[in-house]
Amino acid sequence: MASAAPDEKRETAVDLHVRSVTRAVSILDQFTLEHPHPSLSEISNGVGLSKSTTHRLLSTLQSEGMVDFDRRTARYRLGLRVFRLGSVAAGSLTLIKEAEPLMRSITDEIDETSLLLVADGSDALCVGRFDGREPVRVLDLEPGRRAAFNCGAAQRVLLAHLPDRSWEEVVERHVVRMTEYSLLTVEELERDRREIRERGYSVGWEDRTRYACSLGAPVRDAGGSVIAAVSISGIVQRFSAERLPSLIRRVMQLGDDLSSRVGCPSCEKNPKVY
Repeated sequence: MASAAPDEKRETAVDLHVRSVTRAVSILDQFTLEHPHPSLSEISNGVGLSKSTTHRLLSTLQSEGMVDFDRRTARYRLGLRVFRLGSVAAGSLTLIKEAEPLMRSITDEIDETSLLLVADGSDALCVGRFDGREPVRVLDLEPGRRAAFNCGAAQRVLLAHLPDRSWEEVVERHVVRMTEYSLLTVEELERDRREIRERGYSVGWEDRTRYACSLGAPVRDAGGSVIAAVSISGIVQRFSAERLPSLIRRVMQLGDDLSSRVGCPSCEKNPKVY
């Protein structure tokens, strides 16, 4: 009998991994508010797997901190790692919820597009966008869309505040050219990083989209870490030398106001005068 081709073997291995992940998620779904401490038999019946298979998957989840086993009651409970992930998810939802009224307000006030982005791996992720009434808009970044860290004001704010190792990884492997004004070299991005940290904001002149300007500012959490960035963007003609200082003040205020709402103590106790 002929043996399976290498590609078929790889597909089989991938299918097995996917099935294991699907089963693990099904097991985690058995933990509910109404029934937070199920037994092995209850989990096995709930997912439709044998006890031996269920126990093997639970052992893997336990080794990863996703579930714990109480020997006294012979029941399982969710582990601290799930709690941590849940806290991160809740924090993200809180961020978006708190950002919406602030971003709508500044959009209505200045008639420019406002954006909210967060770091996600080697890219920035847009999680909020509000458009003003101007008929000409910058339309290249929508919620759910990813963007390179080195192009755009909010993206570069996030890049400037990445940990050193992550920053090095991005600037060495994940830099893209979007226009002739994109910052590309390590030297350019190092200088930009230093300036953003010193000034507290960033300016993007056509570095992501031709004929568009953006201004970005950081959003900090209760520990003072940068967890997001806000920006306002529009066509370059509307970011004139006369108007630019007031727009910079507004985006910095937006960043601080949102930081205060998500618990940054320095923003609450020491409001800045813009």
